[in-house]
This record gives sequence, structure tokens and C-alpha cells, in this order.
Amino acid sequence: MKLCLLHSKPILLTLLPRQVFTVCLVYEINKGKASPWHPYFLHLPRSYSILAAFGELETQALQVDYAIWAAQKAVTKAKYEWEQAFTRMKELKLKPPLLTFKAWIWATGTVQIIARDKILQTSGNICYLCKHFLVI
Repeated sequence: MKLCLLHSKPILLTLLPRQVFTVCLVYEINKGKASPWHPYFLHLPRSYSILAAFGELETQALQVDYAIWAAQKAVTKAKYEWEQAFTRMKELKLKPPLLTFKAWIWATGTVQIIARDKILQTSGNICYLCKHFLVI
């Protein structure tokens, strides 16, 4: 019997659907070659040009005050969401490189691309996809 690990811990009830899906994605990547999704993961981009991934240099290059503020806010929001999910990711015994903020940004970018492509339109779909990513 396959059970979604997400439903076994109430801590995930406090996470947003995109955070839950991001945790699912990182968990599945943690499986490495044992994951049926491994060939797909090999073809994903290594980085994304999203505001949350901007460093200080890229942020200052925006030059417009509002754009700089938006980039800084995106980083702050991403760190907050990562900190919220960090405890759960640690409980899942993920490899240390997958617990980093940099890994979280990459996974968040991947989830944003999936959402942009309208694969995820409702939180119900996220649960459905998580069942495929995160099973025991």
C-alpha cells in the first residue's frame, strides 16, 4: 500500500501548497537513481532567473527602487518559506546539499515552471502529484 508521507505529519498543514510540492520534489530528488523521475530530473535547468535567486549584484543592477525592493522581498519571502519547510525536510532525512537555501530556490523555480505551464491549477492537483512524488 502506498501512503503519501505528507499526510502522516500535521506540520505540513501549515505549509502552502507550493511549499508542500517543493518538499515533495526535493524528497524525490533525494532518492537519486532509485527515483522513477530521475531521467526527467537530469533534463531540468540547473538554475532559474527568478527574483528569489538574485544576489546582491543582480538586485542592484535593476537600478529602479521598486524593482530592487521587489527582488529583496522575493528573497526574504523565499527564506521564510524555506525556514518553514526546513524542519519537515530534516525529518525526511534529506542529504545535506538538498537542505540548503540554494537547493530550495532551485526547487521553487522548478515548481514555478510547472505551475506556469498549468500542470498545477488547484491544491487538489498538488496532492495528486505529491502522491506520485512522495510515496513509501
